[in-house]
Amino acid sequence: MELTIKGQQIISLPLRAKSKMARRIFEIDLLRGILIILMILDHLAYDFGILAPDFFIVSSAPTWLADLSAWSEQYWYEAWRLNFRYVIIVLFFLLVGLSSTLSRNSLKRGMLIFGFGCVISIFAYLGATVFETNMFIFFGIISCLGLSLIVYSLLRKLVVLLTGSARVWKWFALFLALLFMACGYWMRSEIATISLNSENWWLVINGRYTPTIPTHGYVMNEFTPFDYDFATKLDIILGRSWYGVDFAGLFPYLGYAFLGGFIGELLYVNKQSLIFKSANLQEHIVEKIFRPLTYIGSKTIYIYLLHQLVLGLFAFLIFYSCGTPLR
Repeated sequence: MELTIKGQQIISLPLRAKSKMARRIFEIDLLRGILIILMILDHLAYDFGILAPDFFIVSSAPTWLADLSAWSEQYWYEAWRLNFRYVIIVLFFLLVGLSSTLSRNSLKRGMLIFGFGCVISIFAYLGATVFETNMFIFFGIISCLGLSLIVYSLLRKLVVLLTGSARVWKWFALFLALLFMACGYWMRSEIATISLNSENWWLVINGRYTPTIPTHGYVMNEFTPFDYDFATKLDIILGRSWYGVDFAGLFPYLGYAFLGGFIGELLYVNKQSLIFKSANLQEHIVEKIFRPLTYIGSKTIYIYLLHQLVLGLFAFLIFYSCGTPLR
């Protein structure tokens, strides 16, 4: 703070400067916003086509609702949808790694995301056992995102500490990205239950031929969740076994997080948009046009955590309000 009289500086007192909010990167928030909307639409189809029939007798629903449910179920198992879903997941992991280079404390952020993933798994288990349906999640996408960010952050701190150079880490991150992705795809090809050829290789890439292990069964006509040993749980985490309704093994997705980190270190070293060089995006008409998407992109983690609860409740109310009988 400066005190001046008639233009003459009399006293100058150092005050703590107000911390500025981290500058948002337009193109990253825009891509996040697009991806999260596509994910919401995808999960809405799941709620109407897969989840709702577990609770309602869909054949007794109004014709338009029964047709919507049937279309949603057919869409959910379409080959193009399975492939497109894989692309979206890969982009999410790339963005998580890239964003870690822009975050002040990516390790803390990773631990928070992983913690949310654990909470989701607990609630999914409770929901599955209470409603006696397959809603199980052991190591879902959110858990994998969080753990990937933790691993990336810890290794980055270690390498920079030992070498004293972020440049060394940048290229080491690229090496690890390629190594982890190669390990992941080798693992998938090794455990695939089919012979690879020119027509089905992509289904191995997107993990759909990963062996699926059952989540539950009926013992004495009672719904009973299966409990697996440590080795089986480790296989689920690594990506060698498919479990539950939301699954993302650590390999090869960890590699994509590292690849995103490399891209961030390479392109966003100044933590500045590659599209808008001005610090004030409010001046750009393009930013104003896409502001709804960039705003959604800036709130991705909150939307990811809460959207399925809202969508599931929405689907339930639609079927219930239309007089569809419960099972």
